[in-house]
Amino acid sequence: MGVNPAKHIPVQVEFKNKVQMPIPREGKDTFSSLLTSRMNETGGNQASEKAKAIEYEVRPGDSLWKIGVRLFHKDPQQIARDNGLTNPDLIRPGQKLLIYPTEARTPEKVTASWYGMEHHNKITAGGLPFDANKSTVAHRTLPLGTKVRLVNPENGRTAVGQVADRGPYIRGRDLDVSLALAKKLGFVQKGVTELEIEVIS
Repeated sequence: MGVNPAKHIPVQVEFKNKVQMPIPREGKDTFSSLLTSRMNETGGNQASEKAKAIEYEVRPGDSLWKIGVRLFHKDPQQIARDNGLTNPDLIRPGQKLLIYPTEARTPEKVTASWYGMEHHNKITAGGLPFDANKSTVAHRTLPLGTKVRLVNPENGRTAVGQVADRGPYIRGRDLDVSLALAKKLGFVQKGVTELEIEVIS
């Protein structure tokens, strides 16, 4: 048996009536006030953020990577987006860039130890011999080549290392550092200590 299209007409009319029902005056006023308030708040936030931005003038030899990672510890791609750069490779000396502040991040706390000298010259997960005199670290999940900033909260010493190996595999430890880094951070004698770690690139 065929379907009679006329049976669907009341549904359509009912739908239109629902859409076109008048909104109470009180509701309109409330919505309008809320919208205006929200727009003012957004505009104020944008103005506030712009006021906080640092204006940086590009210098000869600068690259967006150098400006972002080395100078401001900020994602270069985000700087490109913030400044509407379609080709980040074409920045030029004298060009002015706005660098917006990055929310402060709480460094991660890890339990760290340092490689014994018996590991010197052994092949690492990165395929290169381990050198106890270089500032390298072993981490179980961070990509090889990642640079991290390490802080020893006991003495305030800080150092930068690069992930070059996997490990440690001893329960309760999160990071292995080279002898060179252990010296810089001042925990050679202690052997195992708590450090703060922050990924910088």
